[in-house]
Amino acid sequence: MRRMAVHPRPAGLRPGAARRRERAVAVAGELSGRSEAELIAHVLGGADPTAEARRWSHEVARLPAWRRRSLGAAGLVAEHGVAAEPALRLAALWELADRWYPDDRPAVGSPRDAALLLDDLRTAPTERIAVLLLDSRHRPIGSEVVALGTINASRLQPRDVLAPALTRGASAIVVGHNHPSGDPSPSAADRRVTTALREAAIIVGVPLLDHLILTRHGQYSFRDAEGWDLEDPAE
Repeated sequence: MRRMAVHPRPAGLRPGAARRRERAVAVAGELSGRSEAELIAHVLGGADPTAEARRWSHEVARLPAWRRRSLGAAGLVAEHGVAAEPALRLAALWELADRWYPDDRPAVGSPRDAALLLDDLRTAPTERIAVLLLDSRHRPIGSEVVALGTINASRLQPRDVLAPALTRGASAIVVGHNHPSGDPSPSAADRRVTTALREAAIIVGVPLLDHLILTRHGQYSFRDAEGWDLEDPAE
């Protein structure tokens, strides 16, 4: 009878530890065929991720790559409920990726580019205002919802938009909000708030590049409609 080869257990490993080691080695040999969500799950939970780690991984995998990296450990914890320790591991992995590979974040060069990054606003059931934070090359470093409800000067102050920009070290911003009614035309309140935001942004040195109004099937760009590129906003 043919005898099966028996691989000796490495010295010092208990049976349970040996099984975990063997499982990790087996999983490592299969990584190339695994989905992005599965790979994130292994970063969070090792060879046998928990159901919670798998849930986190599927949620994070749906985010654009630039958004994942901009979250950091704190964002993973606060916005997606990831536990602190696995969030740190994932943030460290992304930091290494930033160092090993060129930055592939898309630069925002047009209203269309910004609208794609704020696309979630189109289907929001209620009105909300978000700010897209950009670095010196107009690449996104994050986005934040800064207000909920109808936009007006009494509810939305320039500090609400500019505070996260200054905290995150943004060099420029784009503001976006949605009209659940489906009509992207700006109201009188939209225009007043936009003027106030633009003037305040100039003062603090974080220019407002555009204000977008988004609906399911349309959008309005103050930059395009009012020729911001052709005028001096300080006048």
